[in-house]
Amino acid sequence: MKLTIHTVPGVAVRVIVEDHLKAMGVEYEMGNTSALIVDGRISDEKRKELNSALSRFGIELSEDVPDDLVEQIRRAIVDMVKQGEDRPNVNISDYLSKKLNYSYGYLTAVFSEATYTSITHFTIIQKVERIKEMLLNENLTLTEISYQLGYSSVAYLSNQFKMITGLTPTKFKEIMLKKRQVD
Repeated sequence: MKLTIHTVPGVAVRVIVEDHLKAMGVEYEMGNTSALIVDGRISDEKRKELNSALSRFGIELSEDVPDDLVEQIRRAIVDMVKQGEDRPNVNISDYLSKKLNYSYGYLTAVFSEATYTSITHFTIIQKVERIKEMLLNENLTLTEISYQLGYSSVAYLSNQFKMITGLTPTKFKEIMLKKRQVD
């Protein structure tokens, strides 16, 4: 069974969903986007219980795979950020316009009306989430991460990271590595 997470996917959302699934004894596989594969069939009762527990975090799971434009924009941005070095060498506006066959102006209007945030801000958040993953799991330098995510400099990457998280990338990595040692 494939369930869709209806919120902005990120490290915190993944951890919350995974913790609740583990606590309920549900076998699952978490994809790179908002897709969650549950092994076997989850009962309606368990799904209601899970959605009830997750709703306090603003997270909802459903079997419906949304194909609306906002979800397509989200998926396209997440996919583009995850591509790393293989990502197209175009700006986000050109990428989305070509991929979704709408003008960027229309896409931004639809997205911001539905999410109360801009495509640019959503993209920055997704990049910061990817930076976190790369810092902790891929043993790359900030220069390598900066290059893979299309930043013009390490300083620009660090400024955006600190603007979103309140920490420098180096401090974030230090804190998370200490936390892993304690766990």
